[in-house]
Amino acid sequence: MLFVSLIKGIDWLADQTGKIFSTLIVFIILTMSFEVVARYVFNNPTLWSYDLTYMLGGVLFLLTTPYVLLHHGDVRVDVFYHSYSPRQKRIVDLVLSPIILFPVLCVFVSQSWDFALRALAMNEKAMGGILEPSMVPFRFAIALGFSLLALEGVAWFIRDLFFVLKGKEIGAEND
Repeated sequence: MLFVSLIKGIDWLADQTGKIFSTLIVFIILTMSFEVVARYVFNNPTLWSYDLTYMLGGVLFLLTTPYVLLHHGDVRVDVFYHSYSPRQKRIVDLVLSPIILFPVLCVFVSQSWDFALRALAMNEKAMGGILEPSMVPFRFAIALGFSLLALEGVAWFIRDLFFVLKGKEIGAEND
């Protein structure tokens, strides 16, 4: 089926994006370690560490959230959900996704692309640090992260719907 291939493609994209961008944690650790040594050992703090660290952290967070959703690493605050059967959990997710997840993601995706395009148009600069680097790549990474999360949210919804209607997982034998 076409939509099964589409869901698998979206899942592959979320998985690969998460794996690739999770490596940013190494650069964040190296940047912060370099700053600590420069500041406290050599009494010579960097001008670029603050901006680079929060930008890499934001990109890390947003571009790995689709991976987290795909692999059910999200945190649920529940009283009853854990005791439900797999089918009941999927029904709850199907009911709540259009009420909570999709409206929030629609706003975030729309607003983040507006911010990215505005940053590009005005050549926005970071105002928190001394170097004032361009915010354009950071703003576009945020928009891309929310867009990929929305895409994975749709795949998650379709996967749950398929399970509730057909009683099997997408990707299981005899799709």
